[in-house]
Amino acid sequence: MGNASSNQKEDLCTNRHSYYTKLLSAPPLWSTQTSYSKWAKQYKNVEGFTDFADFTTCREARKRHGILVKPDTYDGRQLVSQLKSKSELTLIEKQKWKLSSFKLPRIPLTGLEDPYWLHSRHNRNRRECSIVGYHDTMAVLQINTNRYHLSPRFYILDLENKQVLGHFVVFYHCKRWYECYISPNKHQLLIRPDNLTRIVSLPDNYMIENISLMPHASKLRINAVPPTLRAHVLAFNSQAGDNFVLTAFYKEIELRSIGDWNVVRKSGTFRLPASIQQIKSSPLGDYIVVRCVHPLYNKEYRTNIVAVISYVNFELLLRIDVRGCYWPASEVINLQVFPYFSPSEATIAVMKNHAYNRKVITQKLPIVRLNLQYLCRRAILHLVSYRDVGKLPLPAQLVDYIQGKPHKICNV
Repeated sequence: MGNASSNQKEDLCTNRHSYYTKLLSAPPLWSTQTSYSKWAKQYKNVEGFTDFADFTTCREARKRHGILVKPDTYDGRQLVSQLKSKSELTLIEKQKWKLSSFKLPRIPLTGLEDPYWLHSRHNRNRRECSIVGYHDTMAVLQINTNRYHLSPRFYILDLENKQVLGHFVVFYHCKRWYECYISPNKHQLLIRPDNLTRIVSLPDNYMIENISLMPHASKLRINAVPPTLRAHVLAFNSQAGDNFVLTAFYKEIELRSIGDWNVVRKSGTFRLPASIQQIKSSPLGDYIVVRCVHPLYNKEYRTNIVAVISYVNFELLLRIDVRGCYWPASEVINLQVFPYFSPSEATIAVMKNHAYNRKVITQKLPIVRLNLQYLCRRAILHLVSYRDVGKLPLPAQLVDYIQGKPHKICNV
């Protein structure tokens, strides 16, 4: 058994080197196709997708309802939350084989006869919780309480130190889940109702109140996305920073400032076959990927295009047709985790479902920076697993840059 496992690791390392050598000499639009099962078990590591993204675990039921093209506000991670008691929470992540426990503080509500109504005895039933946002060891937990009270609780969690950084309450006219966007430096947090799961025609007049933050998290700002951007898709970008957010509507992309929500940059109308329904940014912010589907209220799309755009000049770099069949077992992963950038930003993976099999297409991305630091980062993340980068004999600042932590990049 010991010899077999050692031989397997040696072969995997050799395949990773050969793949990277072939990637360097390949033409600009070079791509590979692998079956979904083989890619998830082995070839994703060979192709450089060695971070903690979960490509196999079935997602929660709420993510399978409504429109399936939902935003990925979890960086591809899958965190399972469970309430053991009124104030005890456990988080389980399969990719890390990790279980964390948190002690949740009470949230008082002003304007009620009983300010601790959320924690009272008659409100123990019908509680449901879920992680609605994650980025770089920070997670946001939503707890829906009794059906007669429509104010969900939100807890901001530090998974690395196992601490609760703060909490707040959202007042809204109906019970629903929310979307949470965390900025690259974890200084901004955006909240808005999840209109893709349950469509409500009433105005989105929701208020964030009872904000309480710990002293070491005082720089965090919690904002609500205005109702005028209800139909826009959102994403943060590492190069844009914490005070700006990318928004996309129809076939255009805009960079808006948080607070006044004015347009700072705007692209032209891209030559896309349908409206943009999903947007993501790469770890270092050099690329933007969008998904265009039509018709939106359907299971099998007649149009399903993934397009990669350069953030610097909003130039359309490539388009990939991923139109396919509907697979209920993995369609949430297909539409909410993919497309996915490799940690090195050298490739992007998309999923395409055929009638009798599922394929993962890995597409080579063009190089947008011609400096030694950037090229060395690409090579290291392809030849060394992302999970083992911290073991390299390198200074802490270089390790943070290789891992794509934006709050450390400016110091390198």
